[in-house]
Amino acid sequence: MNILGINLWNWCKELNSACCGIPTKIKEMGFTAVEIPMTNSSLPSLLRDEIRDTKLQVSLCAAMGKGRDLSSFDPSVRKDTMKYLTECLQTGAEVNAKIFCGPLYAGGGKRHWLGADEKKREWELAVTGIRELASRAGEYGIVLALEPLNRYRTSVVNTVEQALEMIKEIDAPNVGIHYDTFHACLEEKDILESLELALQSGKVEHFHACANNRGAPGQGVLPWQEIMDLLVKYQYSGHITMETFALGGLDSSWIQVHEEPDELAAAGLTYLRTYFEKNKILNRKRGFYGTDYESGRRSL
Repeated sequence: MNILGINLWNWCKELNSACCGIPTKIKEMGFTAVEIPMTNSSLPSLLRDEIRDTKLQVSLCAAMGKGRDLSSFDPSVRKDTMKYLTECLQTGAEVNAKIFCGPLYAGGGKRHWLGADEKKREWELAVTGIRELASRAGEYGIVLALEPLNRYRTSVVNTVEQALEMIKEIDAPNVGIHYDTFHACLEEKDILESLELALQSGKVEHFHACANNRGAPGQGVLPWQEIMDLLVKYQYSGHITMETFALGGLDSSWIQVHEEPDELAAAGLTYLRTYFEKNKILNRKRGFYGTDYESGRRSL
């Protein structure tokens, strides 16, 4: 079974002392990882110590709001953004985080039309910035996972194809894709084809399992069975993380359309566990434990 995680955003709008107690709850619910929303670049000491004590695996999710943008034409903005991202890496090292994910290349909410020359310059600034950040991340043993966002959040990277091109140009061993089903269902022509393209590249380093309305995996209109089957087929072994939001949070709805946070978290975890348990039983009946259904290759 994969590492099953959930972002603190499910309960908290900001990263502060109000998050204390939640990592312990996450552990007790049965998750094996916690994702930290880096609205701030540092952790309250009590929260940091609690995360350490849970022994949960840890991922960091960048909060690239206004003023945080490695592709900005303003050098002061790029400098401040690199400082924020580097401080996040330092914080990650304190809690043994191995993944730093999100739209690391540009600030969320930056949506604009540019001429060809300016578009090229923006892209090159993002590539150069991530390449430098990757070098710093390598010092902490952290992998960067770049997340394509939907058109309402950015105009820089919207699709898997764009993300793969950026990763190719960055050319760093610790940079890959962060695939988010919520964003993909808004931007990709075929969500299953885009996921398969990402998985075939061998570059998927992080996975957010979110419904089309930011609900839990298993909910909404997405083809969850087929999505999960692709993750298994290509032997994706990284985090599968719920990124759901408390009311008033970054991507929350304006009205309460979901269960209460604890119930929503439990629903997603139950779906994922049930899927993997059924998959294990199916493979046992077929006489192998691997994920390549066509060849029947064993991978114990």
